[in-house]
Amino acid sequence: MKETTNTLDLFAKFKERIRFIKSVDLSRHAGVLVVLCFVGVYGLFRIISPANNSAQVQFVEAPAHGSGEEQAEHEKQLKNPFSGPEHDQALRLRETSALGMAISLSVLSFNTRRSILPHNVSGIVGNLTSSKLWPPGIELRNGIITSEQSIFHVAYRREPFSFEVLAIPRTDHESQILFRFPLPQSEPNSVLYFEAKRDQPMPAALLTTEQLSASGWKIRHWRGDALTLNPTTIESLREQSSMLGAR
Repeated sequence: MKETTNTLDLFAKFKERIRFIKSVDLSRHAGVLVVLCFVGVYGLFRIISPANNSAQVQFVEAPAHGSGEEQAEHEKQLKNPFSGPEHDQALRLRETSALGMAISLSVLSFNTRRSILPHNVSGIVGNLTSSKLWPPGIELRNGIITSEQSIFHVAYRREPFSFEVLAIPRTDHESQILFRFPLPQSEPNSVLYFEAKRDQPMPAALLTTEQLSASGWKIRHWRGDALTLNPTTIESLREQSSMLGAR
């Protein structure tokens, strides 16, 4: 009788739990059930998978064969965008014309202070140094006027007043440039100068235009459309030339 009573009690409890489960709305917990399903599958997969098959990432640094040679060859192939014959020519023209303007300013300032013109090139160079009129990139080194592009020679004459600046390139593939002051007559919006090959002998000081042409020097016109030439530079050169011509 006692065992029958216990069996009936267990059966009653079982029916009560089934009734509770049926009363629960499983649709409200569908997300939780899906997550638990995935977690269970993942855990089962981890249990049955071999331990030594875990994913690994390995970085291998391969030695660079011939990296030094390849880098050197690559550097040779790289070309400076601010280079080339036209760029170098424009730079040397600007340097030479700037030195010519600095010399003319030096002569004018010397004359203003002492009411006389310098006696020679040494007097002009000394006044350039004392007045700090050297153009950027041009300096006096061991008695020689130089820049990274050119070596300069200056010829000077007091009566009638005139001077010239000769720029000799440091490389063999560029040409010599000669500026004369006061500037010779030129075409509109251009500056006249003279040019000769690198191996051309240096001309005698202050030759006439005809003598320069006969000795192999070509007359050139520095035009802004062909090479970089700021209109302000042209105007400054012409002003300097006018003042020097009035001396």
